[in-house]
Parts: sequence; C-alpha cells; structure tokens
Amino acid sequence: MTNKPDIKASVDVELRRRAPFPTSIKRILVPTDLTNESQRAIEFGLLLAQRFGARLTLLHVYQRPYSVENLRCSDTSDELWKQRMYFVNTLQFFANNVKERYPDCDTELREGEPCEEIVNLAKEEDVDLIIVSTHHYNWLTRLAYGCDAEKILRHAPCSIVVLQANGDEVPGSA
Repeated sequence: MTNKPDIKASVDVELRRRAPFPTSIKRILVPTDLTNESQRAIEFGLLLAQRFGARLTLLHVYQRPYSVENLRCSDTSDELWKQRMYFVNTLQFFANNVKERYPDCDTELREGEPCEEIVNLAKEEDVDLIIVSTHHYNWLTRLAYGCDAEKILRHAPCSIVVLQANGDEVPGSA
C-alpha cells in the first residue's frame, strides 16, 4: 500500500491557518423566505450544525406588503394578522422538521427589511456563520432590486455561505 496524504487533515490544518474562516462554529443563522428554494439552505445549515455541534437559528423576516402599507381599515389589519400568523406557523413547521433530527434549533421572526434584520441578528447573537440561498432572478430584477445575498455579504459580521438555487442536492450530504 502506498502512503497517501490525508487530504481531509490537510484541509483542516489549512482552514485553521486562515483567520477569516471560523474553525469553531457555535452559532449558525439560516435566513429563510419559507420557499422551497430556501429548504436547501436549511438542510445545509442542519448538516453543518450537526458537524460542529452548533446552535442553528432559522430566521424569517416579515415584510409588510407595500400595497397595504397606508391603508387603515379593520379588514386590512385582520388580513395582515392572518398573513403574519401564516409566516409564524410555517416557520415553526420548518423548525419542527429540523428539531426532529437536531434539537439545538430555534426560530426568530422579525419585521422589517430582510438584509438589515439578517445582519442585525447576526451581530446581536454573535453568529459565526450565515447560510443564504440565492434565487433565480433575471437580469432586470437584479438591476432594479439588487441581490439580497450581495447586500448581506457587504455588511455581515461573520462568514457567509451562499448556495446557488439551481443545485439539486445539499453539498456534503451524499
């Protein structure tokens, strides 16, 4: 038998030498818009949380619809409450699915601008890693509204993993 170098060990040593990437991950934040595309980021976050023994936080940022921002009637507030409760319940459903496999998971629901709230929570909770998924946007949408992942990259206080939306399986799960 030939002596092959242990690639995994050499990668671990190299990662420890590089300062920007945390070698000890205690808190992982996975922002989710509660779509199927974001499930992939949640699964990857779960995989890393299990590997590092880290606390996993699923975050959804509720953004009031612009169309009802200035309406002031009881029907509007009832609809907003129903919509908010839908997001609360869906986030809890996602979390319960994760907790069946990894109990060290919590949720956070915030209201506001998603990029700002993601960065704020990462700072408040001393998050070590944020995992975000991208979506399929055409060039016009990117031009008009920008990309959330890019905004988070500019302001986050920690390392970020950006998963492309077109991947079929979670990296490292095979």
